Amino acid sequence: MANSLRLSTNLAELPFNLHFQLASSLNGCDTWLKIIDDDARSVYRLRCACSAKNVYKCRVWNEVEDGMDYSEFYRSNGKQFRSEMISDIVDLSAYNSDESGACDRCKQEQMARLQKLIDEGDQYATQSVVKVDLHQEDEQLVAADKVALIISNCNYEHLPDLITPHCDAETFAQSVQELKYKTVTLGDLNLEEMQFIVREYKKLLGNGVYAIFYFVGHGFEANGQCYLLPVDAPAEGYSPEHCLSMDWVLSIWQDHVPALNLILLDVCRKFLPCDMTAFVHYAQQFRTKVHINRNTIYGYATSGGVSAYEVRGENNGVFMKYLKNHLKSPVSVIEMLNRVFRDIDNDKKVCDVQVPELRSNLAHSRSLTDPLIYDGHTVSFEYHTIHWRCMHELPSPVNVEFKEQALRVTVWFDFVGHFTNKVYVFSSVGDIPTEENDEIDEDKPPSDWALSHLAHLKFDQNLETSNEKILTDSDEGVSLCLMLSNLQRANGEIKCCIELRHRDDDSTVVARADALLGHLLITKVFAQA
Repeated sequence: MANSLRLSTNLAELPFNLHFQLASSLNGCDTWLKIIDDDARSVYRLRCACSAKNVYKCRVWNEVEDGMDYSEFYRSNGKQFRSEMISDIVDLSAYNSDESGACDRCKQEQMARLQKLIDEGDQYATQSVVKVDLHQEDEQLVAADKVALIISNCNYEHLPDLITPHCDAETFAQSVQELKYKTVTLGDLNLEEMQFIVREYKKLLGNGVYAIFYFVGHGFEANGQCYLLPVDAPAEGYSPEHCLSMDWVLSIWQDHVPALNLILLDVCRKFLPCDMTAFVHYAQQFRTKVHINRNTIYGYATSGGVSAYEVRGENNGVFMKYLKNHLKSPVSVIEMLNRVFRDIDNDKKVCDVQVPELRSNLAHSRSLTDPLIYDGHTVSFEYHTIHWRCMHELPSPVNVEFKEQALRVTVWFDFVGHFTNKVYVFSSVGDIPTEENDEIDEDKPPSDWALSHLAHLKFDQNLETSNEKILTDSDEGVSLCLMLSNLQRANGEIKCCIELRHRDDDSTVVARADALLGHLLITKVFAQA
């Protein structure tokens, strides 16, 4: 083989960030290379840790075989009838993906491991992860884990809608995730759903954990206790069975003792004109089973008897407007909240109508910025992490072929900020790859025939969908995007009906097909309810 030839290999990422392409080139040679037993020029593999364990290198050779022209001449003694070049081993470490891009086998192994942990019970959730004495004042205060449950109720069925709760929840989740908190952020929950996620959140609590519960929405106070209103609460005439009592919430968590239990309630605390007798009797059950821990801080957006406010034109409510500025301050939680209260006091628009309140029995000066330290990858920390990941998984893109039209619809997904029960769903129309040239066709832009169609997605009526938006990309062509909400009401894996339509005649359905999209984010957890 001539000395002027040079063999090289190239790696490239593919759309959706799930695969990589491995191609070889032989500079100085006019004949392009193909893979043995395949007509393709490239190898396509999933970006998964198991792929990186394989050894990839390219071997190129030519040979004058028996029976070919001039074979007798070249295969005689002293003649070279064969030559070969082998490339260096390709390093795939930079192309490893996280668990979200894992292959089906790795995902199955991961979920089997999760199921085993869940089946073994919740005792792991209460095991200590950090091997330090958290009660020694002279020791550095640390968190064994950091978790936050965030609920924002905005769109009420019988009460006035609120404007900023979802923005407040997103702002809060973004801030505490930067402090390494595992967040579970849910919007617009009814009472049954709120009760379920409070119980489910208990699995993330344990010894040494820093835990936050933030609720923003409608609420009120009765008999000295705060009640949170779900989206299906009646317009008036509340009784305890219509609301989520903070007494009940703490009773669910009382056997799981985190090092910090920060409760932030961004609700009104007006004393509503209702029958107090029912609330007095309801609260009595909790008064007889008092279980006090020196770990709790209550941060109320307002004081008892008055309202919490939104300001027209502001992205956040009054409480979150100032809270977000101090969440990452390296000071104690009590000092952090006091700074928020001073900022609200200095706001002339609201200082006379909204007065925040603080209650605490926390024995140590813990801060949200305290370091997250765990001794090895212990069982309880792994339990928390895998259970949290179970709520935040998106499936791989789904392809559905319409053979009569020679078109293929691809459906894929993306996160809606930090929300766990909302997802962006995209659909695009492309050409069905030819069997003999499947991988090569993946890189080709859509044909004009494909671009003349749109794929509309129809979901179960329990799920809320936003208006569709048309997105145009020079590489991917035209896509439709919608936001799918209330995933907790899916009752299992998400299904949809794909309606293929002409862009010029969007009222006529060309073809339909049902598609199983799989579990999205929180659906897997609620399916176990």
